[in-house]
Amino acid sequence: MKHLKCMLAGAMLGIAPALTAQISIEQSGWKWEIGEDGCAERLIFQPKKNADTIPFFQEGNHAGPSFYLKTEGNERRAAWHPDGYASYVGEIDGIQCRLTYTDYNGKPAIRVRIKNASHTKFQPQKAGLKLGIDTYMDQYPQWFGKYFPTLMRNEKTHFYGYMQTPGGQILALASPDPIASWSVDYNLGYQDPAPYWFYGHRIESLNLDLMNALPLPDRHPQHLYELAQDETREWTIVFLPIPQIEKLEETIAASVDIPLFDIGQTSYKAGEEAACLLYAHHPQVRITDSEGKEIQAEVSPAGKGCYQIRTRLENPGLYTLTAHSDGKQAEAILTVHQPWQWVMKRARENAWRFHQKPTSHAESWYGFYSAFLAARYFPDKELDKKLDDYFELLYTQLHDSIKVEPLYYATRIQNTSTTIGMLVDRFEAKGDVNDLERAARLGDWLIRSAQREDGAYCNHGTIYTSVIYVAKSMLELALAERNLAPGDKVWDERAKRHYDSAKRAIDQLVSAQGNFQTEGEHTFEDGMISCSALQIGMLAILEKDPAAKKRYTEAMLSILDSHACLTQLRVPDARRRQGTMRFWEAQYDVQMLPNMFNSPHGWSAWRAYVTYYAYLLTGDEKWLLQTYNAMGAFSNLIDSSGKLRWAFVVDPYLEVEQACSADTQVDFSTPSFGNPHPKLYDTRHFIIGEEYVNMISDWQTVNTQDNDVHEVFKCLGETFLTNAFIVERADGSIVEYNCQVRQQGNEITVTPDEPQITNLHVNLRRAHAVRFKSAKGTKMQELPAGYMNFLNDKQ
Repeated sequence: MKHLKCMLAGAMLGIAPALTAQISIEQSGWKWEIGEDGCAERLIFQPKKNADTIPFFQEGNHAGPSFYLKTEGNERRAAWHPDGYASYVGEIDGIQCRLTYTDYNGKPAIRVRIKNASHTKFQPQKAGLKLGIDTYMDQYPQWFGKYFPTLMRNEKTHFYGYMQTPGGQILALASPDPIASWSVDYNLGYQDPAPYWFYGHRIESLNLDLMNALPLPDRHPQHLYELAQDETREWTIVFLPIPQIEKLEETIAASVDIPLFDIGQTSYKAGEEAACLLYAHHPQVRITDSEGKEIQAEVSPAGKGCYQIRTRLENPGLYTLTAHSDGKQAEAILTVHQPWQWVMKRARENAWRFHQKPTSHAESWYGFYSAFLAARYFPDKELDKKLDDYFELLYTQLHDSIKVEPLYYATRIQNTSTTIGMLVDRFEAKGDVNDLERAARLGDWLIRSAQREDGAYCNHGTIYTSVIYVAKSMLELALAERNLAPGDKVWDERAKRHYDSAKRAIDQLVSAQGNFQTEGEHTFEDGMISCSALQIGMLAILEKDPAAKKRYTEAMLSILDSHACLTQLRVPDARRRQGTMRFWEAQYDVQMLPNMFNSPHGWSAWRAYVTYYAYLLTGDEKWLLQTYNAMGAFSNLIDSSGKLRWAFVVDPYLEVEQACSADTQVDFSTPSFGNPHPKLYDTRHFIIGEEYVNMISDWQTVNTQDNDVHEVFKCLGETFLTNAFIVERADGSIVEYNCQVRQQGNEITVTPDEPQITNLHVNLRRAHAVRFKSAKGTKMQELPAGYMNFLNDKQ
């Protein structure tokens, strides 16, 4: 090891450091600090400049790196004992592990060796390392320095991933060796009823499972499930600081020499050419469609150790890219989304197939958003009437029709704001002003009952503005009321009152500067962050004053940047791209335990609203592309047969328990309240990993919240369903989304991909004449350089 320095906090005794010693291993640009128990205390990058310190748990079961294994359902952790310089050994039942702090090509690393010194084969459920990096986000502002396990990726021949803080620091993990799997330890939340536990909203540990029982996803190594007697395996794990997320794959590939796909766009329309980069050495690339049929791939050099891959994707479905390079194998998945019209129609069908239920949680009837949006753009007389009649039944079961206020769980104000949003969408689909009348009165009730003087919407003493998005629903109401306001004093006053209410709530979010609140356990919570950003962004879109618009935009972007650590921005898998890493919903939504990463989940749409608003406000194409990739991932929640799935589970190996019997005390239209624990019913145990999980509201009668998946279709309805976009890049090329472009001289002619796409957003660097041919007719405008808006100023 070059330039290695050893500094002991206590005296050295013989070759090995004393147990009371603290070891520091330092090289140019980094330093390990190791505690007396053999676990890391800190990893410091650039220790003599602006140090970036990676915090490790200092004590307890999550200190690490530490050797652990799980057998017969029991998890055990070994104590380390010194075994030479910066090396430690631990043993559990004859399974020996040796950990050495070292370097790999000048980068900080650990080397791990596991040997089976027992008398039999060793086939654990799991065996590996509790990494020990501090992931526990429980306090503001301390959580801005905690590392979230944003992406972990097992390939057959190697491993990589990264952890990121809300403050923007990024730590990559990589190994040139195959690692079987990974997992995280989720905290317990509360008992209801005792002795049954619901899981919490925090992560206690990231685990690298060097060995793991089968089954595992096909992409994972399939041979690391056992060790024969006297067999030994070794792994090296490298820690890399990443200066910016766009450099992730390039930095890892250069440091650890493993092939990596670098994919900007993961979602495409049928017939479009797809392109991505691959960091590798003279790779062999194979691309197959959903049926396993191989399609042509064009591979060309794009720089030292970098190749560009191009292919044409003809039909909707998933496309798997497999690259072989110097004995290593990497995989990626692209998608061709179904037409948006197809997606929205199927969403409506599934709102009927999977029952909308009158409960204490609006999530259980969220499918009415899909129903009313589809009815607005794609009327289906028979199906729309069935859904419409059922909505009316549920509304009357849950509301006092005379007072127009909620009958149950009134302090769950997100139920009321959600109902307001549904009534607005129903009004826009049917044109019945009675729907808007009810929405307006519910809005007034919400202001009277839940809005504080500082503007915050509250549930008792907790701010609930960003539990779902109370202020956004109020803005949706105000915008609908504005359309009736000309010549009508009542609607004009309502529009102003509801807009002012929403604005005051959003101003309170801006003033909080990231110190937001939400329901449930306090943490840096996905929805709390994304819903705060989306509501600020929506107000920025509507704001006319340039200074105020700038202030709101900057606040939104700051929050959005902090949210990146919770988002799958780099995963080379179109099914998951732009999904947000929620992990406590399965127990409530589909009555499945334990916690697991659900990504995308219905609430992943909240970030997609923000990226859409960010594009409209800044013109930065990266936000539009992120939104488009999200829509591709969301559309795959409906399979090729048209059946809706609840969410995609990211964890590669989960031993789950799920309710398998329906509640016999209620039927689908009987009001039910609270969150019934899965173990109150018959349950079944099985293994899942990296797969879609099905809905359960077709058979489970009691309150479940799997219908929250419909948020993704509401988001689609507000972003890409009816809008096309063209972007002029710096090189003068015109990029289209949801349309086709023909350019002749200074004139651009745009034709939408689907008939319901009747709006065009234009983002130009130079002056152009733009002609838009939609089902509503042809629009023609001479537009100046720098124009960035919808044609005819649609907002």
